[in-house]
Order: sequence, then C-alpha cells, then structure tokens
Amino acid sequence: MIDPHTQHLLQDILRRESRSILTYVAEAYPWTPSMEEKIWTDLQQLIAAEREAVASLGRFLVRRRIPLPYLPPYPAHFTTINFLALDFLLPRLIEQERQSIADLERDRTALKDPAAQAEVEKLLTLKRGHLTQLEKMAATQPQASAS
Repeated sequence: MIDPHTQHLLQDILRRESRSILTYVAEAYPWTPSMEEKIWTDLQQLIAAEREAVASLGRFLVRRRIPLPYLPPYPAHFTTINFLALDFLLPRLIEQERQSIADLERDRTALKDPAAQAEVEKLLTLKRGHLTQLEKMAATQPQASAS
C-alpha cells in the first residue's frame, strides 16, 4: 500500500506532466519552414515518447489502485505560443524541460515507495535524454547559435 503523501505526489506529477508545454506544442502547430521539417518530425517523436511515459505512470497508478487525477485544460497562457516559429519555441521548450527535470528530481526524493521512485526515475531518464535532443535541435537553428 502506498502512503497518502506518495499517492498525492504521484497524482500531482501525472497532472503536471500531462499538461506540460511540450505536450501542448503538438497541438499548437508551430510554423516550420520546409528546411525545419525534420526537426518538427523529431520533436513530434519526443512528444509522443513523453506522452507514453506519462501514460505509463498513469497505468502504474491504476495498478496500485490510486485514483487518476483530474486533468484540467492547458493553461490559457499556452495559447500565446500557437503558430509561432519553431526556432522561437525551442529555447522555451528547453527551459520548460529543465524545470520539469528539477521538479521531478525534487519529487523523486520525497517519494517513500521504491516502486514509485523507480517509475519517476524512468520518466526522469527519458526527459534528460530529451533535453539533450532539444538542445541539439536548438543548436542547429541560426537564431539559437547567434544568441
């Protein structure tokens, strides 16, 4: 049986990660010139992998009989990124991914259940790899190398 604090923390992680700016971007249709189509395709693969990792955390909660949290709509301020250029979005996605990793590292240390820690560690490992990939994508952008 998972203690109430751990249950609440896992629900918060699932809620937060389900409504990240990265997952929102998949539906925001960033402006992508033809020379950046590969980056957009790669970014969509990252998003799909993160969605699957979050779904896996949700399945862990269900297996442990922890109620899934209510998933609110995306924050209204996310709509300001709709249809923006990919080179403009990448630095923001990198910053958000760094913050998400820091939040997950903090949360993981607060979890008392080893299985819950392992689930969060899987998500952390994926996000660390994605951060590296996002940074590489941004490095190929002319604006990113100039700043």
